Amino acid sequence: MLRGTTPIHALATVLLTASLGCGLLDTDVDLAQQTFTLDFGQQTGTMPTIACDSNAGACGGAMTFDASATAGTPTQVDVTVGCDGASRKCFATVNARASTTVGVLQDDAFSSKIARHALSFVELSDVAYTIPINTITFDIPQADVYAGPAGSTRETDPGVALLGKTEPIAAGTPTTTTQHMIIKPDAPAREVIKHAVENKQDFVFIVVASPRMDAGSPVPAGSLQIVVSPKLKVGL
Repeated sequence: MLRGTTPIHALATVLLTASLGCGLLDTDVDLAQQTFTLDFGQQTGTMPTIACDSNAGACGGAMTFDASATAGTPTQVDVTVGCDGASRKCFATVNARASTTVGVLQDDAFSSKIARHALSFVELSDVAYTIPINTITFDIPQADVYAGPAGSTRETDPGVALLGKTEPIAAGTPTTTTQHMIIKPDAPAREVIKHAVENKQDFVFIVVASPRMDAGSPVPAGSLQIVVSPKLKVGL
């Protein structure tokens, strides 16, 4: 003990040093950007006005369109139809989805900082996104983002859970200004990502847009590119 240092002072010094050191091995990790292209094809015109009763029987096959994907992450597109009880007109819900795999051990940021260390905790601290390409002819209320185990391609696959959602996306309006995804503290996908990173396993992001197209609205066309930038906070 140093001359003039009392036991109380020594204990206080130890506690202060320990408290300052608690967060020294916490680090932020920016995972590689993930790019998703949702392609709705190149049709023109408006959705047809088709009368219906309480079921969608009259709507089947009447509100179809060809959505052929172009370059970028392949897009899965399917269409479901229904009958609006209030207007008694057919409507279509267009479900477009794209997925990418996050190679945890292949990620440069992850491997350079923490791949050789045991992790004491993993938290998803932020998911930022931009929309550099937007040529769609219709508004999208939101795009939902899911996370799941490697090999997942749809939001209904086993182990896939909702992470968050984007803000509304206006037709033909790209944005290079970084926005931040709305993620609830109890979002189920947080645990999916945490488990994958802690075990240094790949996982998948899936982006889904499901706009409803009512009679008289523009036929869905154009493409949308969403670039997602996830950030983790990890403890070593």
